[in-house]
Amino acid sequence: MAIYKIEDILRKLNNCIEYKKPFSHIRFGDGGIKFLHSILYNDLNQLDIIIDKEGLPATKIVEMFELWGYYARRADFIDTPEVYFNGTFWPRIKKEGKAINEPTRIKMMEWEELYNRSEFDNENYCNPESNYLMVLRRDGHKNILDIMKGKKICLITAKPEVGGLLGDYYVDIIKIVGHYENQYANSFHEVMKLIKHTAKHYDFWMVAAGELGRIYTGFIKECGGRAIDIGFIIEFWIEGYLHPRIQPYLANYINNRFELVLTDEGKKFLEYI
Repeated sequence: MAIYKIEDILRKLNNCIEYKKPFSHIRFGDGGIKFLHSILYNDLNQLDIIIDKEGLPATKIVEMFELWGYYARRADFIDTPEVYFNGTFWPRIKKEGKAINEPTRIKMMEWEELYNRSEFDNENYCNPESNYLMVLRRDGHKNILDIMKGKKICLITAKPEVGGLLGDYYVDIIKIVGHYENQYANSFHEVMKLIKHTAKHYDFWMVAAGELGRIYTGFIKECGGRAIDIGFIIEFWIEGYLHPRIQPYLANYINNRFELVLTDEGKKFLEYI
């Protein structure tokens, strides 16, 4: 199976911006794997945890699940956990010296079955950490910040204060509520309405909106726009925060607070990034 590199994703995004073609990059991550597993295996305890955190209505879960499949099939890139198990990327850990819990590891290893049963039917795979890798500074390679220069961007996030930090870029913010604040009831319909009317007004969109964000990203493409899933990059941009699982491999770039560099441990996987 082919797993596309960051330069492949950014090159296609740049091309789609230039020629005004629709584009979407959707990352499901381990949270998505748990969501798929909870539905397919009727794990109600796990599903209740996700519903509460992500603000999903219990009555709409099947609809959300089907929309995930619909937009995954149409995405330019979706992520795969396979990179954590085939030696082409650093392992998925909880933090340095501590592995993820065994039930999560098992679910992630079953990703192919979960994707197939969910009818994702898309083999344009990318790295689950492609959001972090998009802000990586490497000699001879563009990153997403290079692409952002001179572009008109819309950002969907629960942390609108990031807009004040991105003053060198043209960024409009759509604010959503955060975790445990019932995003579906309090943000979803308004965001979908805004996307429908403005998807093509921007060169591209950046989405940091949890499980509902996969739907926003897919809908942006359906409406003729371009979108990438940047997730926790927002926390990194605001606080310089890096999740403990990636701290052994990525570090803050001293010359630009919005960028990352590979550590010596991370450089071992350079050829696959």
